[in-house]
Amino acid sequence: MTLRNVLLLVSALGAAGMTAVFAKSWLSAERAANKQVLAVEKTEPKTMVLVASETLTAGSFVQDKQLKWQVWPKDGVTDGFHVKPKKLEKGKNGKEVFIGAVARTTINAGEPVTNKRIVHPGDRGFLAAVLTPGQRAVSVPVNTTTGISGFVFPGDKVDLLLTVKFKGKNRAGKETTRYFSETLMRDIRVLAIDQKIENADGKVKPIKTVTVEVSPKQAESVAIALNMGSISLSLHSLAQDEMELKLADLRKAEKSYTLDRDVYFMNQGAKKSAAPRTHRVDILRGDKAEKAKF
Repeated sequence: MTLRNVLLLVSALGAAGMTAVFAKSWLSAERAANKQVLAVEKTEPKTMVLVASETLTAGSFVQDKQLKWQVWPKDGVTDGFHVKPKKLEKGKNGKEVFIGAVARTTINAGEPVTNKRIVHPGDRGFLAAVLTPGQRAVSVPVNTTTGISGFVFPGDKVDLLLTVKFKGKNRAGKETTRYFSETLMRDIRVLAIDQKIENADGKVKPIKTVTVEVSPKQAESVAIALNMGSISLSLHSLAQDEMELKLADLRKAEKSYTLDRDVYFMNQGAKKSAAPRTHRVDILRGDKAEKAKF
């Protein structure tokens, strides 16, 4: 081996050794930095932001299962974000402020839930946000009887019954006051009771007005009905099986009504017994005609 080759070999070994030392130093520094970051993460609390766990469509009520806490970069948190409190009260999860509110616009899954995108009960525009697109809200005056003694709550389904009083004649031809009742609308959703869209305490209270959701055409019918007579509510059961729902769909196309004589018939019965109704039949026998009564 020549002197030149020996010098090249020594130089290569020296360079390799220096490279190994540098690499070891760099790896040691990286490990130390990572340990320091982990230590900081353990000591400093993570920033948790409230986001939608599934897509919230505009006008839908916000439920607990549709919200979740998600780790968010601290530098990316703005004033509108709802950050998880460091300490939560017993029995609460920090989401209560948004549960029962309504999405003003569509919020995609994973997006932060902010006050600008949510309408809270009592806020201006809340009722408009609750309405199904294309539907209308109308208010109906009720009392303790027609309002089912306050047992109706927002979200319930009811039928609207119209009762009309008019002048008519009985079978004797005498003018008298008559009454007529019909099922005006079926399966109508209750939006609010008086000026409230929720019943926080769950107590039964006398009510004066009920706001319901109807179609534009139904809104016209309600306006006319309120001038014709009085409207009563008929409450639906919350538990409806598949057969009941099918029957409800069939009943929507039917007209249901009741006349006063279907309820109170004593007067008509007395008149009938005093002056019995007769029937006449014409009998033809060849070229002769006879009349028979019975």
